[in-house]
Formats: sequence, structure tokens, C-alpha cells
Amino acid sequence: METNADRARARLTLAPDAEFDLEGDGFIGALYRPMQDGYAGKAVVMFGGSDGIFPLTRLAAEEYVKRGMTVLALAYWNEPGLPDSFGSVPVESVERAALWLREHESVEVGLWGISMGAELALLAGGLMPETVSSVTAVCPMNICTQGFAKKGGVKPLDCSAFSWRGEDLPWARLGVSKAAVVRDCLRERGVCLRSCYEDAVLNAPEEARIPVERIGGPVLMLHPERDSMWPSEVAAELIERRLDSRGFPHPVERFSYRYASHMLIPIKSRSTAMFRVERKHPEQCWESDLDAFERTLSFWREAW
Repeated sequence: METNADRARARLTLAPDAEFDLEGDGFIGALYRPMQDGYAGKAVVMFGGSDGIFPLTRLAAEEYVKRGMTVLALAYWNEPGLPDSFGSVPVESVERAALWLREHESVEVGLWGISMGAELALLAGGLMPETVSSVTAVCPMNICTQGFAKKGGVKPLDCSAFSWRGEDLPWARLGVSKAAVVRDCLRERGVCLRSCYEDAVLNAPEEARIPVERIGGPVLMLHPERDSMWPSEVAAELIERRLDSRGFPHPVERFSYRYASHMLIPIKSRSTAMFRVERKHPEQCWESDLDAFERTLSFWREAW
């Protein structure tokens, strides 16, 4: 049976310039250099979210490479040798990839992440301000969330989603109610996990809130006007407020899209069918995906 990963892999068109493995490099990834470098002295580490489909990350990376950016597509979970759940996932995978780029490519390093990957990008940026100089967070989260497993349905774990130097990062407990999730998915006529996150986003203890003010460069956030997967629009606004209140010295840009889903990426995927807005307004959602893509490129060129 053909899987989503198989479909994404079949659509890949670029051969990576280098590939990395855990045994030899300490991380799993694929490096792509553009034919014409449009962003001299810069490179991006790119990673996906809870879908865990590394070929999909590589497929998204290709679009940015075709427009002139050097990209290292990174797998940080759900690959052989990596965690098979979002329980204490080491942020060090991002660190190792970023340090490799700095050492071998002599570039400034930015991060691009979507969904749980956006949470990871913001966490990593705050933990490594001297290594990372830009963060792009698509459908972001303002807190470090509770860990969870996906096998046999989503199940909360009594730990942080992410760890650093062998210790769990401070995390916020989620309000998971199967009855509420079923109710909301039926009302939404699509995937809807907002109820699990809404209270934590607003009321998490300070130690669980991502210290985004420590990020060592500009921050870009992109999200739907209303994100049915989790309340990324609320989280992004809270991140923006926090940065402003802490006197963040770097540019901050945030863009909201009326017609967009949690899959706000410049590639067409069957996964978008999970979201009602994508089924009702496919053309408008695709326009939003392309606009977010162009805004990201402009941000990397002008703000970073």
C-alpha cells in the first residue's frame, strides 16, 4: 500500500549534494545547494511537524532551493535511530545540523519549522542565539508542549515534547479530552485539536513559555486566521507581544491568512483534505500558500 511518504518521495526532483546519518554525523539530513545562490552567506535548516514524513520536508526544501536558498532538510524524529514519539525529543539534532553548516559552508544559519517543527525552531533559536541568526515559524506555538505518542491514536506522555542536554525542557500539560476532540472534529468536519491546547497557550506557567526574546536574529511567523489544528494564531500574537514587551532588538514579522490551513506550505499534498477550509476554498488556500512562500523568501532577503 502506497503511503504519504512514498508519494512525497516519488515527487522529489533534486538530488542532494550531501546526506547525513546518525552514525557518521550525529543527525539525519539532506543538504541542497542551489544552482545559483540568491542568499550569499546564508543557509536554512528546515524541518517538519508531527506528520513525521521526512520526504515531505525534503519536498518543501526543494521549492526554496529552486529559488536560490541553501537548505539542509532535517529529520529529528520518526526515522530509524530517532525517537518514534514526541517524548523528550533532543533539540541537539538541530544544533548539530546548524553547526555543520557554519563549519563547512561558512554561512549564517536560519531555521524554518512548521507546526511542532515551528515549536522546535523557536525553542532551538532561543537555546542557541550564537549559532542561529533567524527563525521562521509556520503555525507556531508559544509554549513547550507536553509529549505525546501517535501509535494507536494520540496519547499524552508524562514528559516534555523536547529535551536539551539530556534534560526535559519545562513543559505545559495539555487538556486532552477525547470527547472534546471528537465533538470539535465533527463540528469542524475536519481535524481539530484546538481544545487540547487552548488553556495551555493562555495559562501555561512562565517556565513553560518559550523564551523567544533570546533568539539572536529576526523572527517571521505565518499562520491561518483560525488554525483548526492548534491555536497558532493566538500563540503567534502572544509571541509577538512578548518580543515587544522584552525589547527584542531584531525585526519581527507576522502574517495571517483568512484562507489557509495548518499545511501552509508551497507544495500540494493530499494531507490538506483533512482541513475543511482546504476543501471549501482550495484555490484561495493555494494562493495563501504561495504568498507565504514569497513572504518567507523576502524576509530572508531583506530582514535577515
